[in-house]
Amino acid sequence: MSRRPPSQLEATQQALDQLMLDFQHLDSSQRTLRGMVESFQAYLPQRAAASGLVPRFRVLDAEAEKLILEYLDVLDQHPFDATSDVAKLGAAHRAYAATGPRIAKHADAMDQVVSDYDAELTRIGQQVQRGRALREGAAALAGRVAAAATRLREGGLEVPELNGLLARTRAAAVTANDWQPASGFPVLEQAAAELEVLARETEKLAEEYPQRVAKARTRRSSLSTRVQAVESRRDRIPETLAILRREFSLGNWRDLDDAADRVDAALTEARTKLHDFDRLVDAGADWALPLRLLDEVRVALDTAGGLVDAPMTRLTALREVKADPEALLRRVRFRLRDAQLLVTHQPKAGGDAVARDLDVLARRLDGLRSSLEGVHPDYWALLGEAGRIEDAVKQQVERFRGL
Repeated sequence: MSRRPPSQLEATQQALDQLMLDFQHLDSSQRTLRGMVESFQAYLPQRAAASGLVPRFRVLDAEAEKLILEYLDVLDQHPFDATSDVAKLGAAHRAYAATGPRIAKHADAMDQVVSDYDAELTRIGQQVQRGRALREGAAALAGRVAAAATRLREGGLEVPELNGLLARTRAAAVTANDWQPASGFPVLEQAAAELEVLARETEKLAEEYPQRVAKARTRRSSLSTRVQAVESRRDRIPETLAILRREFSLGNWRDLDDAADRVDAALTEARTKLHDFDRLVDAGADWALPLRLLDEVRVALDTAGGLVDAPMTRLTALREVKADPEALLRRVRFRLRDAQLLVTHQPKAGGDAVARDLDVLARRLDGLRSSLEGVHPDYWALLGEAGRIEDAVKQQVERFRGL
């Protein structure tokens, strides 16, 4: 067996090292380009279909696969062994040296594709980053919901609304987490927007609910005081209605004829629910129902409060109109004419339609005088129609300004 010169061993080792570096270059270039092309097809399918990038990559990718198989075959047929004789080392050297440059050249070709399509691939990167940012943002928002829920539960508070918020959060979080580019960005953006709303609502609940519980007894006392205040004014209703009946015709007060009964019903509801509140709190019940009862008491008292003063408010308004009905008509006519002048002095497309609608309102206003005829005019109907005309004029002005 002939002795191998040290230079042959070193040359073969160097050729193998270079071959392996060339292969690593090809593998990295292929993976990079493949990932970019797959992202291109996923995030921008229409652009990918019209671009020459995809078919060019397919050709290069197929050739890269052949070179990889050739590389593996060379290593299999010519395994490096420092104890091999000169002939085997020489054969290995030649195989390594013949394959490496071809692999390196192909890796350079794949790198050139990345360079040639830099603008497209940059756009892909932006889309990938957009998707990643939206998904990471969605995960952070879901975390905010979970943190707010934990604060509530650690405070010993069971909040019924929380279960619904958490269920919606889970659904939106799954949508964001499982999102694929083929679904389109609107799906991901909608899930992220839903999570943003849920995070705000849950954090608001975590901040306000403990405060509502802490202030519940004080609020209960305030509502009880309101009950007494409405009760003190309730006895004036029959007297005021009697005056309305004497001074004005049926149409002016008919809707208030049962005001006292409706006030009594609302007060009864408020008292009953305040009693239920006390009973539940004394029994140590969860705060959800007591707090809801206080909300319902407030609604009942708002109803009662509006009704208890309605007869006197109506009497005052009717007497004012009866004393000078023309003052009401002048006020509405002034606003109508002001609107007509605006449309006339500022011509614009669509202004003619607004002008015609204002003319219709002017005719309606002129027709109101007929409602004042007769022994017992319906002043309440007059007030209502005048108010509707005034509102319609305001809407036409807003419409004109939006043209």
